[in-house]
Amino acid sequence: MGKEMTAVLFPGQGAYYGRALLDLQEGYPEVKSVFAEIDSAARPLVGDLAVHTLFPPRAQETDHWLRDAPEALQLAIYAASVAVYTVLRKRGLRPDVLIGHSLGEITALVAAGAFTVAEGAQIVCHRSLVLREAGFGDAYMAVVGTNAEQAQRLIDLVGDPQTVIAVENHPTQTVVSGRAATLDTVARLAAGLRVDFTRLKSPYPFHSPLLEPAEEKFADRIRAICQQPLEIPVHSPIVGRAYRDDDVLTEILASHFTRPVRFLDSVRELAAGDASVFVESGALDALTKIVRRAAGPSAAAISTLLPEAGGAAGIARALEHLTELGAVEAPAGAGPELGYIRIALMPDVPSSRFERFWSQRGDQVTAFARREYAAYAIPLGDSAAGGMTPTVTSSPAPAAADRDSILRQLMALYAEALEYPAEVFAEDTELEGELGVDSVKQTELLARVGEQFGLPPRPSDFRPGPYSTLGKIADLVLASVPSSGAPAVPVAEPVPVPAGPAVRGRTDVLGELVALYAEALEYPAEVFAEDTELEGELGVDSVKQTELLARVGEQFGLPPRPSDFRPGPYSTLGKIADLVLSAA
Repeated sequence: MGKEMTAVLFPGQGAYYGRALLDLQEGYPEVKSVFAEIDSAARPLVGDLAVHTLFPPRAQETDHWLRDAPEALQLAIYAASVAVYTVLRKRGLRPDVLIGHSLGEITALVAAGAFTVAEGAQIVCHRSLVLREAGFGDAYMAVVGTNAEQAQRLIDLVGDPQTVIAVENHPTQTVVSGRAATLDTVARLAAGLRVDFTRLKSPYPFHSPLLEPAEEKFADRIRAICQQPLEIPVHSPIVGRAYRDDDVLTEILASHFTRPVRFLDSVRELAAGDASVFVESGALDALTKIVRRAAGPSAAAISTLLPEAGGAAGIARALEHLTELGAVEAPAGAGPELGYIRIALMPDVPSSRFERFWSQRGDQVTAFARREYAAYAIPLGDSAAGGMTPTVTSSPAPAAADRDSILRQLMALYAEALEYPAEVFAEDTELEGELGVDSVKQTELLARVGEQFGLPPRPSDFRPGPYSTLGKIADLVLASVPSSGAPAVPVAEPVPVPAGPAVRGRTDVLGELVALYAEALEYPAEVFAEDTELEGELGVDSVKQTELLARVGEQFGLPPRPSDFRPGPYSTLGKIADLVLSAA
């Protein structure tokens, strides 16, 4: 397949989760130099505390960032986007155009070579400091679930010229910005018309006339930063065109405070041209979702870093997809396989030198990897450990296992492994959502649980997703260990379930789920993308979700759900499809 024209997207407000930078650093150690450059540039401007906040040992909620460290939050969004882009570039991505969303325009200009990584960090810090000094009372931003024209009619009814359309994302998502009293009135009007209205967690009312007093001060602060010629085109949804080398970028960046973001128009313009692959370079997937709605099914929209997908592992999956699409060339080397090995192990070593190294030492490296994998696979009960069938030796769990006792042991195990105080582990504490434990770490810890309680080998398609709390893990242990001398239930064996339709693959499951949910909710099937949030985007409350999940269980013949089952982790059809595949 030939190379598609590729656009890289850089997100703005809200594109962050607490462990994003740690996930990146653990998955791709080469980004440490990027973070060091940002650190040295930012520390003199925002101080040591703000910079230290970027790498918390535990995930922080957005409310914490907004309340205690808004400057650090803006810097963290920038750092995550720059780091992801650095990883993508080193692994062969060569974009044709870059697009920034609000704050993301600074990152796009850095990625294009107009500013260095350190200069970009300085611009972000000056931006935050100017806004903090100005202060904007209780003004805020909000998402209105309709198009820009209808949102403008709501604003016009109130008649406040300081409250405006700030961002046009897609036909059913418009962001407004302005005074709190005005927006509160708009919210009541929207409720009367059954239009969704959601207040955003944003530190300031960006892209509104309220920020005009800060515009000139920001321009003065960054005027001395010299720009360089653009190496890659940057299309601005704020300016409405590609930047030119004769643009005074520091002045234009300052004008962004009061100018609206017409992201919908930019995506449509690029999609109508030659851009068919859109890659989001950041910590979440907000822009990916927007592109799927704005550009239509012909465009491939790919997110690269998702906490629910195991942190930085999302980049590896994105690169595989991009290679299939032809957006990333096969790596250089004596054949694609060796090229990928070089990229995985030593991306900074030239391919010719790596070839010589591999020709002399490749057998030794492979043997070492097999030994390490065998040692890793033994406690997992993996029969494919380097061609060997390891014998699993594990201490038997106590007869008539007591759930409270198991919970106490699990709390001790997880507290020690994660270096958290045992008090943070309640039975229903979400390991990822509340404690920031990604799926890779959860898988490792579940292996240790298997060793400690002498559980049977897990099936090859085992996933940690359904076991998101210690209570659920305790139930797994109870279902798998001997009780009163009775034989253990082998987890690897299929559990007899009522007959249901054959599940041929994930695509088939998704198709059936779309049909089921569309019929039950009386929505057109087109609104159900794999990652559409059932509650956040379609308004399906948890009671209705629980009812629909019961129908899913009947349709696919799934085993009974545990008594403490909650629908929260299964908030999209994609996640429900994974649940079906792992349980059916």
